[in-house]
Amino acid sequence: MKIEKIIVKFLNSEADIHELEKLDAWLKDKKNENLFNGFVKTDYIARFTMDQYDLNAAKESIRANIERRQQAKRRRRYSALGIAASLALLISTGYFYLNSGKEEKGLKMEVAKEDKSIEPGKNKAILTLDNGDQIVLGKGRAYEDHQLRSDGDKVKYRKGDADSKSIPYNQLSVPKGGQFYLELADGTAVWLNSESKIKYPTKFEKGKPREVDLMYGEAFFKVSDSRLHDGATFNVMTRFQNVTVLGTEFNIKAYKEDPVIKTTLVEGSVEIYKDQVSKRLEPDQQSVTSEGHTDIQIKPVDAKQEVSWIEGLFSFNDEPLEDIMKTLSRWYDIEVVFESAEKKKHTFTGIVERSESIYDLLELIERTSNNQIKFKTDEKTIVIQ
Repeated sequence: MKIEKIIVKFLNSEADIHELEKLDAWLKDKKNENLFNGFVKTDYIARFTMDQYDLNAAKESIRANIERRQQAKRRRRYSALGIAASLALLISTGYFYLNSGKEEKGLKMEVAKEDKSIEPGKNKAILTLDNGDQIVLGKGRAYEDHQLRSDGDKVKYRKGDADSKSIPYNQLSVPKGGQFYLELADGTAVWLNSESKIKYPTKFEKGKPREVDLMYGEAFFKVSDSRLHDGATFNVMTRFQNVTVLGTEFNIKAYKEDPVIKTTLVEGSVEIYKDQVSKRLEPDQQSVTSEGHTDIQIKPVDAKQEVSWIEGLFSFNDEPLEDIMKTLSRWYDIEVVFESAEKKKHTFTGIVERSESIYDLLELIERTSNNQIKFKTDEKTIVIQ
């Protein structure tokens, strides 16, 4: 299990002793403290001021839980903090949290309704075969042919090399409110985010470059090592850049309405090509390219935070509300309307589970905006006042 999930489980009072031991060992590395701080400061701000926040106290809380569980010799839920951090967000002008046992009175906002017309995203996609046939995939919608197998939640292609120059190409489209997992014939794993589309061959020619086309959207790639494929590189084409790798983990964000493409490297090394310019990425770096410009900008990032969506998390780092609402609109399949352009500039930082109700999330944003942000819901439309 990834460490971010363990931290969230710790703050949700759900981590077992094995997870606590792993978290304790991880925190012994000083370079991990900043990431941990970003998750847990919200919890501590609920009871102390920022000046009193103490990382060592957080570590002691973990160790105390380990000792208590070892003495009990069984798993059980603990109550060291009692804060539902999966709904905790930090905001630039303040902080908010949701106390799991004490609901504050008088703070019920207009968006916190019993209306369940807006649901979190789920596994769903449309598979388009080379002959044009379309198969709707989702829970309970299995499909299988001589090339692939799907249980409705994921698609896996049968492994093997192409034995013909005529190679069929399939496409996988993920709509708003969806996500999907794809495993290509070479063993490369692809996670597709909401409102994304990818085109790929059903087989790859042995020893030849393996090429796929991320037509739009966001995808995380865990590429099968080139040494398993006679040194063949893996190339991802987008509308105005190409990425070449030998075997690595990286994320490409290339939505149609966004003027830039962001490529984030988690592990290994990738080469970014834009027109006649190329640059190499190292782990925890992100490239930014834009249409009409040949320059490739490179900046340091926390790669794990950038790709947290594949772990079921939203991770917002001082992002404007406009960008946050774009992300939420894709995942919850909603329309967003800003009545005031000024509201788009409000920035937020925090961690939120993608499985949570959007009504709870919007309510919490309202709570800490000092009444500067107000939401209204009209079926599948969110209005920001």
